[in-house]
Amino acid sequence: ISSILAVCILTVATIQAQTNKQVKQMAYADSLRLVEIFKDIHQNPELGFMEVRTSGIIAKELKALGYEVMTGIGKTGFVGILKNGIGPTVMYRADMDCNSVKEITGLPYSSTKSMKKEDGTETPVMHACGHDAHVTWMLGIAKIMMTLKNEWQGTLVFLAQPAEEIMAGAKAMVDDKMYEKGVPVPDYLLGLHTWNTPLGTIDNGIGVRHAGSDQLDVTFYGIGGHGA
Repeated sequence: ISSILAVCILTVATIQAQTNKQVKQMAYADSLRLVEIFKDIHQNPELGFMEVRTSGIIAKELKALGYEVMTGIGKTGFVGILKNGIGPTVMYRADMDCNSVKEITGLPYSSTKSMKKEDGTETPVMHACGHDAHVTWMLGIAKIMMTLKNEWQGTLVFLAQPAEEIMAGAKAMVDDKMYEKGVPVPDYLLGLHTWNTPLGTIDNGIGVRHAGSDQLDVTFYGIGGHGA
């Protein structure tokens, strides 16, 4: 997925685009590092606006790659910025928070964590919605794009968003005036989600996608599962 996303970004931000094959080779070469990051984040999930450890990992990785990092936007949200000459501004957004769900997958890297919610109650937590993957994709793309920075021009912004599951994180970052604080306004914004498509493919379409929601409270009695 990192290689596909990197190609997407290069398509709108490049002067001399690398071939799909070259980018794939770079992504596969980085796979061991990314798998370890994914497993670590999966084992240590954090609820919305509590993603202190998760955001710290991402910020550390982006700083090490040479990105300018702005933290504390919308509480635990932040951005990594790479200004690389005159060209379009491309933003990629990844959400970081987990679900209030007990993991029973039996995976060797399963979450055994629990957290206190705002009301003081304790709940088991896990990444049941793929945000651990979203973050890992972002770190893979960040390394590819930095390595290929002589092949493209423009500004690249990686945005780590908190609290997607409670539908509050994006608004919190906007309300925190992130653009007034110096976050570049994007010409293009990419946001993806794990989905049941064939491996290595992206499902896309024209117009608004997955952008509307209604919120209601329902009590279910039974075995816990993902809220969707």
